[in-house]
Amino acid sequence: MLYNPTGNCYNAQRISESLNANTKIRSTTLKKLFAIALTLAFCAATYAGLDDPGLSIYYSFDDVKNDVVKDGSKYKNDGEIVGGAKFNDGKVGKAIELKQGVWIKINGPEFKNLPKDGFTLATWVNHEDSAQPQSLFDAIGDKHGDGLFHVEIRPAGFRFFHRNDDQAQVFNINPGPIIKGKKWHHFVGTYDGKTGEVAIYVDGKRTHEAKGAKAKLATNWKVTAGIGHHKNGRWYMGLLDEFFLFARAISKEEVKEIMNDDFLAVKSLDKLSVTWGEIKEGR
Repeated sequence: MLYNPTGNCYNAQRISESLNANTKIRSTTLKKLFAIALTLAFCAATYAGLDDPGLSIYYSFDDVKNDVVKDGSKYKNDGEIVGGAKFNDGKVGKAIELKQGVWIKINGPEFKNLPKDGFTLATWVNHEDSAQPQSLFDAIGDKHGDGLFHVEIRPAGFRFFHRNDDQAQVFNINPGPIIKGKKWHHFVGTYDGKTGEVAIYVDGKRTHEAKGAKAKLATNWKVTAGIGHHKNGRWYMGLLDEFFLFARAISKEEVKEIMNDDFLAVKSLDKLSVTWGEIKEGR
């Protein structure tokens, strides 16, 4: 057989091109697999979404049947609508409309995952302006007759307050930010029992902070708990949407995630399924 240098060079070139192409495919695949690994690691590290062990309540107000507001958290602390509520367009899906005589009853005596070492309440509000305080959350125990939580919109500034089972004040921001009505605003109040730090965020911005006591929170909610009034007064008048209650202080990053509707884990899972589909198709 005669030696053909040109043919050998051509074959060598084809082999080289094939190897380069395979290397690029493997490199792209490895990059996408690495992206999946990072996504999984991020989800596991942050415990984002409805499986968060610190999330005690998530009311989307999109899952309501027979006056029962379904809790999306793992603890299933469903709420009961008292007085017959209406629903309207909210920030995410539907929002609930509360008024005098209309509120959400929460089963305080059987509440699961009671806040002990920290507390966060986050929600969208669109209320009517009023000269009276408007209660976003309230709980009362049988150790004493006073309210345990006062999370209230007030004309002179927001009140974010807690007293424990010993009737001792644990945290108090009063007055906090003035939140005007007839417009959507995002409110977050946090308390960290380890540091004593208390903070309020409005529309993602930290507006007020204080130092509270490094103390345990009240765990006796045996009389009542609920959204929308305090002792048949201080009625909340307006729309509420995306109501979160945590048994911990959330971070400023989580404040933004919740406000931007990025906290729930399903978004990360959707992104993961798209990436895996691209790998299978060789893109």
